[in-house]
Amino acid sequence: MATNFENRYVDVQTADELRLSDYLTVISQHWRMILVVTLSALLIGTTVAFVQTPVYRADAMIQVDTANDGNGGNANGNKDALQTMASIFDTKAVTSAQIELLRSRLVIDETVRKLHLDITAAPHHFPVIGKMLARWRGSDGLAPPLFGMPQYGWGGEQITVSLFDTPKDMYDKPFALTVLPDDSYVVTDESGAEVLRARTGQLAVGTTSRGPVRLQIDQLIARPGTQFSLSRASTLDTVNKLQKELNVVETTVQSGIIAVTLEGADSELTAAIVNNIARQYVQQDIDRKSAEAEHTLAFLDQQLPQLRTELDQAEQRYNTFRNKEGTVDLSEESRLLLQQIVENKTKLVDLQQQRAELATRFTAAHPAVAALDAQIAQLQSVQGGLTHNVSTLPDTEQTALRMLRDVRVDTELYTNLLNSAQQLRIVKAGQVGNVRVVDYAEPADDPVRPQRALLILISTGLGLVLGILAAFTRKTLYGGVQNTTEIESLLGVPVCAVVPRSNLQIRVQRNVGLRRAGVHVLAAQAPDDVAVEGVRSLRTTLQYALTSARNNVVMLTGSRPDAGKSFMSVNLSALVASAHKRVLLIDGDMRRGDIHKHFGLPHTPGLADVLNGADIQECVLRDVLPGLDVLTKGGLPGNPSELLMSDRFRTLLEHFGRVYDLVIVDTPPVLAVTDAALIGKHAGTTLMVVRHGRHPPTEISEALKRLVNAGVNLHGVLLTDVPPPKLNLGGYTGYYGYESRAD
Repeated sequence: MATNFENRYVDVQTADELRLSDYLTVISQHWRMILVVTLSALLIGTTVAFVQTPVYRADAMIQVDTANDGNGGNANGNKDALQTMASIFDTKAVTSAQIELLRSRLVIDETVRKLHLDITAAPHHFPVIGKMLARWRGSDGLAPPLFGMPQYGWGGEQITVSLFDTPKDMYDKPFALTVLPDDSYVVTDESGAEVLRARTGQLAVGTTSRGPVRLQIDQLIARPGTQFSLSRASTLDTVNKLQKELNVVETTVQSGIIAVTLEGADSELTAAIVNNIARQYVQQDIDRKSAEAEHTLAFLDQQLPQLRTELDQAEQRYNTFRNKEGTVDLSEESRLLLQQIVENKTKLVDLQQQRAELATRFTAAHPAVAALDAQIAQLQSVQGGLTHNVSTLPDTEQTALRMLRDVRVDTELYTNLLNSAQQLRIVKAGQVGNVRVVDYAEPADDPVRPQRALLILISTGLGLVLGILAAFTRKTLYGGVQNTTEIESLLGVPVCAVVPRSNLQIRVQRNVGLRRAGVHVLAAQAPDDVAVEGVRSLRTTLQYALTSARNNVVMLTGSRPDAGKSFMSVNLSALVASAHKRVLLIDGDMRRGDIHKHFGLPHTPGLADVLNGADIQECVLRDVLPGLDVLTKGGLPGNPSELLMSDRFRTLLEHFGRVYDLVIVDTPPVLAVTDAALIGKHAGTTLMVVRHGRHPPTEISEALKRLVNAGVNLHGVLLTDVPPPKLNLGGYTGYYGYESRAD
């Protein structure tokens, strides 16, 4: 007949919705794992922060002038002929075009060649931490080698390579340079073959299987035996790489201020690269302006003799006319008309000269040329009107007016052109260009990356987040049942006892593991402990339940070894025996049982020996505690399951049931072996021990399924190792301690 257990433990119903206390509970239960993950992330972040090569930033600022005021323009800004001619080559600098020019190969290539950026030479460093150690130890000169490894650079090494030419198919191939005594060195290729030997400061020529190699090292500071890595890259590839790494932007839209920024591992070299790019950019702008000035000056020098000849001829014709006709007094209208004709003609000739100069550089469809054509056409139209007005004057006055006009126009043009040529010569000699460097780059003292404090802070925060996620993941994937309601709805059987976690039991279990002599039973050592009170509740339940059971044999089992069934078996036996009952505790785990350790007893003879024919009286250990006898597991048999299936085992339990008030059998885990199912067939009461938070629902269900398939009825569940409800304020399985005190 099945035993009907009352649920002796009143559980607080778990809320359907997760609350803050539920999350805090998971965190508190997995605080060790969270701490380990956080500390691991902190360690990794700290290591990366200090091992990672620092990256420095260098920046320069360049101003692009929209117009160059120093090229001979009048101070008052009048658009006279001189300023117009001098500004032909001084076109407006477009910032976007200047940015692209800064990044062009014209500028970058010269920097790469001047600083030998296509040559890489650096000492070998100890793996992982070598560069960090070299940075720390190299500030005071050459650092002594560590770990007895002089081949590595440990700080303070310097090398300057001014020439390294290799065959093109050996670009990016590593060469090894080993420092020798007497300021000399030897270079080997990647196969280890010697390429050349030389002294510092000498041009060395060596031979490889693919062609000759030329090398010149201007400076080499290192201990003999130190090895350097040496390689040559394609100049074009180096230029392309630098173009991608160089950041050129306009600081503010239409401000004309360009910021040039570059990041690199060497603070001084990075600043030198930026400054060389800035200087080369300014120089090419000056060179371009000088070339344009020279080109325009050549055009003016070609025009001046012709204008001088025309001026002389005009003066000669006017003098001849005046000698023949005498002085001709011009009317007020004629003088005003003459002034208009001279001004218009001067502008027209000036524009025609400008167009002739632009025609050498641009086609007729160019906007600048087209604009000049439109102005020339307009002036020609005005000139035609003025010429018509002249035709209305008397013949003598017309002739005098035309000749005087030619003299004045030619004089004005020649004078302006001569002044322009003189100004252009000044411009050519002192050209400063449209751009200038406002701020040069300075070697940075502090790196921009890594930001160590921030990296350590982020890694710590990330580790904390990952630790919490790992805790919830573990809870989701492997988390065990934690409250009685969940167990009862899962198995359909009542929870007849809840045993709180005990710090004293942890120490007791440690003594058991160390096999120390004496009795290690919590109920005997600390009968008022809160965990013992939980076991007492089970004793009370059994007292009433056994009256309806088919026998007085109680089997305690679990789904896996760490459920706490041995703890429950030992302490339940001790508590029942303390109530003046005769109790027998049997260690039914003949494979790995450890009941004997709780009492400081040998494990033989025991159950296995009795089932193999040994005398019962010699195997049962009497009164290990008052009223408590123990039958240990015995010697390790080769067929424990077969022994449990024998009639002798059934007869043995029946005999013990008649002799003792209560027989408690501690069995192996249900999911590990079939022993528990075999023993359960002979037990009147079967209890499953479930440890708080350790057993997933699927595991417990599978254990119940195996018992049922073997014909064993489960009568109740014991929930053990329940932690104090520190963070659970109402929605969680908990307990109350009620200890004795002396008034």
